[in-house]
Amino acid sequence: MKEFIRDFHKRILEIDKYFELVDRIEPLGTFTSNSIIFPSGEYAVDRDLQKILKSHCYLLLYNLVESSIRNGIMEIHYAISADNLTYKDLSPRIKKLWLLNDRSKSFTSSNIKKDTIATNLQEIIELILDDQVISLDASNIPISGNLDAKTINELINMYGFSGNLGISAKEMDIILNFVVKIRCDLAHGNVSFCDASNQITWNRSVSDTDIIDRVYRDVVDDKGKIVTYLTHLLHNIDDYIENKKYKANP
Repeated sequence: MKEFIRDFHKRILEIDKYFELVDRIEPLGTFTSNSIIFPSGEYAVDRDLQKILKSHCYLLLYNLVESSIRNGIMEIHYAISADNLTYKDLSPRIKKLWLLNDRSKSFTSSNIKKDTIATNLQEIIELILDDQVISLDASNIPISGNLDAKTINELINMYGFSGNLGISAKEMDIILNFVVKIRCDLAHGNVSFCDASNQITWNRSVSDTDIIDRVYRDVVDDKGKIVTYLTHLLHNIDDYIENKKYKANP
């Protein structure tokens, strides 16, 4: 099992432990007498604590999404470097990626001189014509900002590790965009953890009337679908690496 997949399963186990804790605490607090017994004494559970714990679940889910995709793409970069490939050996997608991410920095400065541009172009042309080994900088992964559904799809198309993702694209768009929204709201302090939980249910714990009146996301359901989606996506990356689909003629 590759390290990026092993890390994914390790993180799922960590999240499962947290979700189990929230699942045990969520039914409490409805009755004021409920509490948790610690060695240091009794701790009363209230609704605010439940809300804070529930909202935090989406931070864990976003961390799982970003770390899994970043680690998977890094593994692609490592595989390309390990194969000692030249420019002509690479697929059109990876050629473009190399030029865009690893070489374009030489041309993006607004104050760059024509002589510098010529020198940089010459260097690139010589690398290609001399059949020098091309490598993608493992730290130069094209991920900036938040990994919403649109950005993830762009990465899939950019590298070419497409395939079945286990969940419909429309449904995952809604889930991933909500995860990013909650993550940003919490990370930037736009809402409190208690207020963020007003958009979240735990195992469909609200009444049908409440669901009709307001828009909720069920965090347990979202977690299950995100794990399914990422499992398929990482399988696609693994298949992409194993079959060397980053090469011109895999």
